[in-house]
Amino acid sequence: MNEPLHDWTALRLAKALQCRQLRATDVVEHMLDRIAALDRGLRSYVSVSASEALAQAHRADAEFAAGFVRGPLHGVPIALKDSLATKGIATTNGAARLTVDDPPRDAAAVVRLKRHGLVLLGKLNLPEGCFGLHDPAIGQPRNPWNWDYWPGASSSGPGVATAARLCFAAVGTDSGGSVRHPSAANNLFGLKPTIGAIDTAGAFPLAPSLDNIGPMARSPADLEALFIALTKAPRRSLDDFGNRTEPVRVGIDPDWNGRDVEPVISRALEEAVAVFVALGMTIKTVQLPSWHEATEVWLHLCAPEAAAVHAGRGAPVSPGLQKLIAFGGTIGAGMIEASVVRRRRLCSAIDDLFAEVDLILAPIQPFAPPRVDRVKAVDSEKGWPVSASDIGFTALFNLSGHPAMAMPAGFTAEGLPVGCQIIAAKRHEALLFHVARAFDTVTGFSGARPPLADTLA
Repeated sequence: MNEPLHDWTALRLAKALQCRQLRATDVVEHMLDRIAALDRGLRSYVSVSASEALAQAHRADAEFAAGFVRGPLHGVPIALKDSLATKGIATTNGAARLTVDDPPRDAAAVVRLKRHGLVLLGKLNLPEGCFGLHDPAIGQPRNPWNWDYWPGASSSGPGVATAARLCFAAVGTDSGGSVRHPSAANNLFGLKPTIGAIDTAGAFPLAPSLDNIGPMARSPADLEALFIALTKAPRRSLDDFGNRTEPVRVGIDPDWNGRDVEPVISRALEEAVAVFVALGMTIKTVQLPSWHEATEVWLHLCAPEAAAVHAGRGAPVSPGLQKLIAFGGTIGAGMIEASVVRRRRLCSAIDDLFAEVDLILAPIQPFAPPRVDRVKAVDSEKGWPVSASDIGFTALFNLSGHPAMAMPAGFTAEGLPVGCQIIAAKRHEALLFHVARAFDTVTGFSGARPPLADTLA
């Protein structure tokens, strides 16, 4: 059976383009037609840059004809979270009050993507200022696995567009889990890299000391290729774990993986452990820092940083963002200083664990994707996207700066995706890619296709 073009992996498409079996312009036209037909139901795009994408595709075709290849993903159409500045294309940052109609320059990550020859289809939906609820004028993206359920946090537009085959991969941002949560909700691989690995200049900040830019894709190989295009580090600096002879040591914390999570999540983690053992990895019990403490420290740093970012920008529409900024205004210098000290201690604790293990397996969130109406009710009542405590599993690694990758880990009885995260020592993203490829080869979870990916409103 012939697989539809939009179901191809990014690397498979890139090979066909660079061998001139396909034209980049034809692929872009196909994707633009698909977006026009389907995205009014899914609401993943804020804007589609059709003329710019076609111009970039024409350039790619000319370069392939001349035998010039810019990189492994040259010519592949992707899309960007609309918090990354794009010169000549409006960047909304999730709200009218934050919109920049014509940014003076591209974000540093966008410069790198263009240098590698990727084609940018458009800008993707996000909550106001990367936190809380989406602008009612645009609407929240709809999960292509089930429209009644949460599509993930701030990088929900990138998650939905990638899962629904409206782009071949996407770029999001992650300040407390915002790449990993939508990756889990949409059955994707998503990476929060080592802090500083990808330049955040030109990305609208939630909290600058916690912000990261991260790739999202349907396969580990695509994710790695996009990370390499984005990262400031040269490729040769990535450790090569492909020829590793000693077993990978995987750390698990039974309290994290079993006590504070729903049974569907703990079962998925137990099954992931079984796969790791079958792959020849060794399992070691470790004790992670309290995710409750991580949540508290994260909030005491994120809130005042967010308040500073939004000072003078007008009142937010989102109740969650309003409350985050108001909370930030109550935190004094002494509390911030104490939280910085606690953050250093948390970071050291994670660093110490990587003397004992190579990898940590942990939940992304303590539940499968909840219903959208529950998320909206909690945001309005408590002022957070779901519940402040629910980000603790992911926020710890924003505090510590360690790379953390979301990967598909199964499905609920209702057919909703479930994800888990693997965490490595700083600058050891290559180990995450190596393990994710092996895990995906055995499980095949990423091969499932969302049932509503081709459904019109």
